[in-house]
Amino acid sequence: MNTQYRKQLLAFLCAIDDSNEMAAALDILLTDKEHVDVDQRLQIFHLLEAQVPQREISATLGVGIATVTRGSKAMQTESYKKLAKKLAHSRNEL
Repeated sequence: MNTQYRKQLLAFLCAIDDSNEMAAALDILLTDKEHVDVDQRLQIFHLLEAQVPQREISATLGVGIATVTRGSKAMQTESYKKLAKKLAHSRNEL
C-alpha cells in the first residue's frame, strides 16, 4: 500500500505544523463519516487503555463489537506501540 499517493500524503501531512492547517487538511481529505470513524477509533483506544470492557465500549459508542475488536487489534501493532505515547500526550493537552 506504499504508493506514490501515500508518499505524497505523508509528505503533505508532515509539512503541516499548524493545528488550523491540519484541521483544514483533514477537512479536505476526509468525509464527515470518516471524521466520525476516526473520532470513534480514538475513543475506542482511550477506553481500551482505561480497561473498559469491549461490550461496554460497543454499547457506549453505539458501534459494533467488531469495530471495537479492530481497535483492540490495532493497539497490538508495532505502529500503535510507536505512537502510543504521542497519542496519550495529545489527549492530555485537551
